[in-house]
Amino acid sequence: MTLDDYLTVVATSKPEDWRATVLPTFMFRVVPIRAAGGGTVDFELQEHTTTLTFLRDVRFGMAWGLVGDKNYKEEWVEKLPNKRAQGVLIDFLFNGAMVYRDMLVAVDGWRCILPQPINETGPVFKVPKRRLDIARLVHRLVGPETSFDSYFKRVGMQAHDQPWP
Repeated sequence: MTLDDYLTVVATSKPEDWRATVLPTFMFRVVPIRAAGGGTVDFELQEHTTTLTFLRDVRFGMAWGLVGDKNYKEEWVEKLPNKRAQGVLIDFLFNGAMVYRDMLVAVDGWRCILPQPINETGPVFKVPKRRLDIARLVHRLVGPETSFDSYFKRVGMQAHDQPWP
């Protein structure tokens, strides 16, 4: 199986094909907390908050929720009422091993989970179709009950037929 095959299975799946499990994931990183004058004063444990298991083939999984960028800033985020966004890591797992990592963006006070576009200036902000499908799936599995498509359109994103990754 190639990475392309793997991501196609995930992108074409439906939310009901997945089971979400919330904490503990045991997938964490240790981050040093720096003192104002330099040096480390403590450590913080950060981890994914949710694992997702594909029910039709349990070899497929995803881990979600580890914040990779606390202050995500891009032009398209400015179109939302709450301009604060966070880049959140999504790890794609096969037999428990990470095979790929991407970052989705929690926007508008975590009211929606959106993909990152491939171009930095726009509009139109282009998103590869498969990346769009995976972001929509993750939003439906772990996001709030908001309209993914409304947010996608509001920020000026558009599906694009470019291979990804």
